[in-house]
Amino acid sequence: MDRPSVSIIVINFNGKKHLVACLNSLIAQRYPSNALDIIVVDNASHDGSCDLIRQQFPSVQLIENRENLGFAPAVNQAVRLSQAQYVALINNDAKADPDWIAQLVAEIEAHRAEKVIAVGAKMLDWEGQQIDFIQAALNIFGHGNQPFTRMPAASVLGHTGPQLFACGGAMLADRAAFLAIGGFDESYFAYFEDVDFGWRAWLLGYQVRFTPAAVVYHRQHATANTMGGHQIRSLLERNALRTIIKHYADEQLWRILPAALLLIIQRSLLDGAGSFDRKEFDLRLRNQGDQTSTMHVPKIMLSYIAALGDVLDGWDMLWAERQRIQQLRQRSDAELFKLFEQPFGLIDIDIQLHMQQQTMVESFKLRELMPHPTTNVLIVSIDPLQAALAGPAIRSVQIAKQLSQHCKVVLAAPDRADLTLPNVQTIAFPSNDGASLGELALNAEVIIVQGYSLQKYPQLLNAERILVVDLYDPFHFEALELAERRGMSLERAIAVNDASVEAISEQLALGDFFICASERQRDLWLGALTVSKRLTPEHYRNDPTLRKLIDLVPFGLPSEPPKATQPVMRGVIEGINHADVIALWGGGIWEWLDPLTIIRAMAELQHSHPQLKLVFMGGQHPNSQDVGVMQRYTEAVDLAKALGLYAKTVFFNQTWVEYEQRVNYLLEADLGVSAHHNHTETRFAFRTRLLDYLWASLPMIVSAGDSLADVVQHEQLGQVVAIEDVQGWVAALAHAADTRSNREQRQAQFAQVQQAYTWEQACAPLVAFCRQPQYAADKRRSVKAQSKQAGHTSMRYRMDELDRVVAEKNEHIAHLEQHIKGMENGKVMRLLRWINRLRKG
Repeated sequence: MDRPSVSIIVINFNGKKHLVACLNSLIAQRYPSNALDIIVVDNASHDGSCDLIRQQFPSVQLIENRENLGFAPAVNQAVRLSQAQYVALINNDAKADPDWIAQLVAEIEAHRAEKVIAVGAKMLDWEGQQIDFIQAALNIFGHGNQPFTRMPAASVLGHTGPQLFACGGAMLADRAAFLAIGGFDESYFAYFEDVDFGWRAWLLGYQVRFTPAAVVYHRQHATANTMGGHQIRSLLERNALRTIIKHYADEQLWRILPAALLLIIQRSLLDGAGSFDRKEFDLRLRNQGDQTSTMHVPKIMLSYIAALGDVLDGWDMLWAERQRIQQLRQRSDAELFKLFEQPFGLIDIDIQLHMQQQTMVESFKLRELMPHPTTNVLIVSIDPLQAALAGPAIRSVQIAKQLSQHCKVVLAAPDRADLTLPNVQTIAFPSNDGASLGELALNAEVIIVQGYSLQKYPQLLNAERILVVDLYDPFHFEALELAERRGMSLERAIAVNDASVEAISEQLALGDFFICASERQRDLWLGALTVSKRLTPEHYRNDPTLRKLIDLVPFGLPSEPPKATQPVMRGVIEGINHADVIALWGGGIWEWLDPLTIIRAMAELQHSHPQLKLVFMGGQHPNSQDVGVMQRYTEAVDLAKALGLYAKTVFFNQTWVEYEQRVNYLLEADLGVSAHHNHTETRFAFRTRLLDYLWASLPMIVSAGDSLADVVQHEQLGQVVAIEDVQGWVAALAHAADTRSNREQRQAQFAQVQQAYTWEQACAPLVAFCRQPQYAADKRRSVKAQSKQAGHTSMRYRMDELDRVVAEKNEHIAHLEQHIKGMENGKVMRLLRWINRLRKG
């Protein structure tokens, strides 16, 4: 069967050093040669590119332009010349996988009935180690983005399906349809012409798709690196503005355009802030300062004004194109917003610009335009996401599930992300690679962290995003107990404590919103925030309860009732019979917990209540690499053996029970137990295993002292025993064994409390914040004050200056190398070489 014909188009400008690899990869395509041709459009190169093509690739059709037309016009030029059914685009600094064309054609042919006009390919770096393009994203101000760029290639595999646009560096298009809707807008020259084309195609009734099966390898930004930062910025700003003017319907345009224009001016002012003082324009200060009529400003500042000037110069044609598109449109803006992926994505790495964009979004009520989840949230798990999950990872997973109903959520975990969650993108990053996590942060508006994440991965802070700090685990108290339990020297214990306090202090200083597990914890953190100078008049005036700064997000439980899937203890574990009474210790045996008191109580009951069995569900922590080995587990096993209880009335799981399997243990058990010592950790702890007992309507016996023990006592969900009271445990266990109640009788008693602790209820404050995220009020004030300081410049300005200095240095080095080469060809160097040969002879 004949395959559809394809023309591969390469646009070149001074890319001689890239062409051999690129064209060889195209010639090597596993696609019928009689259905494939290659067209190179050269935009007036002066590096010998055309000579190379003529000499080494005579089968390639070469178009030589007398001037640099730009990328978009050159593409259209080649598409019009082609006679093929499809046209494929690839950057001149890229090479294609041998099946690139075949995979693109297969995808577009499979969806012809859906009016697919174009298909995008996956782009990796030259070595195939990092992602260049795997997903299309757009913010409402017209700026395109490529999420997950520079992430490890194995961390995000990509999904076949619709996307707003295909990257023009590696795509296939239906030639006739491409030309029918106008091709690339030639006024764009370069940048965002693919965004504009994709958006226009969707509006006019077509679709764009993506397939990760088609792969190219790209020398990232090799061409862009030859251009000035101010030139690139001018093109980006101009083309983004043109794109939104053409495509939004009236209602959206008149609300978004003013905000877009104001943000362009803000970026210009900030990029030039280090070169002039705006006070010179204050009429009240007209008798002060320099009164000359000129000043020096950086080109990057003027690039924004140049962009606006270009839009105005081409206004008549731009407006005519808008009218044409609006008359032909087949889809509403609401239908397409879901394809934007990052509608309020941030294009800068400067917090002042982030805050200004947030202000514009709030002032013009732009989130109201979105019918779909809009906030991009990154949740950082401190544990891997695998079948066996401990508390912190469970919490991250459940928070991700709840937020995914209202936001676009990425859940990142170190090394492994094996879980598949609906509407959540789970990504594994190398645990020793903070740079990858930093790249993920750039694609988020809100970042949620817990534990030592900020200290382990400081790259998260470089993005300057809104930060939510989860303080549900008072790890500094756990560190104190660990130091005591493990017999650390005082000096070592002080060092560990200092590190914990430093971590907490940094989190308290940087967070925009804080969450914790209980009112008792909230009191603790309110005190900590006070001494950290975060409880300011701005926060109090905004909300005297301070709930908008720190609120409760306790551990929750699933809203659906538990269902057993298989037997796991009765008749499965040798020594546990169907008639036995099972007391379940859910979760791990941590250093600050007290399994020994319960084991001693079991020793006193072994003869009077031989049917009573104690099962420890969790072995060592599934993330023992970071958490370490818990000595208390070994102590518990040793005590059970010493008392003659091991594998008779007291049983230990040697491994960690998989998260989805825990329900079977809970439903087979007759009661749940938990015990701890009398120390500070106890007072502020939130024993998450008790929530599992609650979910399974399992009566409890627990030690007094923590907040959930108060709930057990108040709601009559079980018995509360004094801390380290062996006889109290003997009495409580005996009573539970003698008065077994069936689960149906217990469910009504537990139901009301269960409803109050569902994950939906627990996460409500966090969901509300993420739907309308805000930087903390005191942080806004400090950033505003900093911006008024003389000489303050934007991050982009500083980066542009660094690029300029590096370019000057490189130019100087190239000049020296050329000078040295000339000297080597001169008489002096020839003489020196001759003398050297004589000496060696």
